[in-house]
Amino acid sequence: MLAHQIHLISKSNPLKYLMKNPIPSSRMTRWILALSEFDIQVVSPTAKKSQALPELLAAFPTTGMNVKQSELPGELQEVASIEEPEWELMFDGAASAKGGGIGVVLTGLESQVLTKTCKLLYSCSNNEAEYEALIVGIEMAEKEDVKRLTIKGDSRLVIQQLKGEFAVKEPALVKYRTKAQQILRKFQAYRLEHVAHSQNRYAYALATLASKMDIQKDQQAIITVEARTSTTEGRSCEKEDDWIEDIKARLTGQQMTDYKIIRHFHIGEGVLYFKAPTGVLARCLSREEANCKIREVHEQICGVEGAPLARRLL
Repeated sequence: MLAHQIHLISKSNPLKYLMKNPIPSSRMTRWILALSEFDIQVVSPTAKKSQALPELLAAFPTTGMNVKQSELPGELQEVASIEEPEWELMFDGAASAKGGGIGVVLTGLESQVLTKTCKLLYSCSNNEAEYEALIVGIEMAEKEDVKRLTIKGDSRLVIQQLKGEFAVKEPALVKYRTKAQQILRKFQAYRLEHVAHSQNRYAYALATLASKMDIQKDQQAIITVEARTSTTEGRSCEKEDDWIEDIKARLTGQQMTDYKIIRHFHIGEGVLYFKAPTGVLARCLSREEANCKIREVHEQICGVEGAPLARRLL
């Protein structure tokens, strides 16, 4: 190092002053004597403002900049992974004096629906029937080559036992849970969800139907469900739906009428309302709207969840 010149880059002003203007004082003198044999020059660091701008642009490229991406030799190109579609399985089991029954509804791509119902030809508990329905459902999903599955059931016991949150106290259910877990391991991903009974009516109807029927071994029963309107519906029903327009015509004076008939009705923004004695206005519904409203109300548990039945109808 004695044969070379040393550049000391430092922002420390006291050190720079010491190297250029040595003062003989105690410890400082000894340091100067120790460094005097070296050719040391103090140099101030240069500003890096010119490099800061290119580094900023490189870190945050704008949309107008064309960044050239070159492939490195031997570099493997990233392949976008295709996520498998998720199917939905609804299951339910029922036990009765005539035996048990199970119902399974498997929904897949483009609302594809696969259903299955079976009669259990042995005496079983309701929990055993629930497990049977679950096992039949996941086996059916496995045959359809399903990779991702969402399992929904209204049996909290079965769902929580499969999650490991409930202990299996009944010896008869241990084999069921073990078999179900073995099949579930074959899927890439699965989710277990507990749903209300009102959201599992399709599977419940299939399970209840199977439990009530008398079917022997190796026997099948084909049941067809069709949508049908009432055979008594005719022109009288069509006229019944026109009662709203009839009341509107009477209120607007287009038809002669008795005041006692229309005194409790009121038209607001083209909608017909019935005014109750308490002053509350209730919107008048046609026959079709009334049937639809009743179906929506009865999908909930009346008087337990949400508002009371009478308020929901209003």
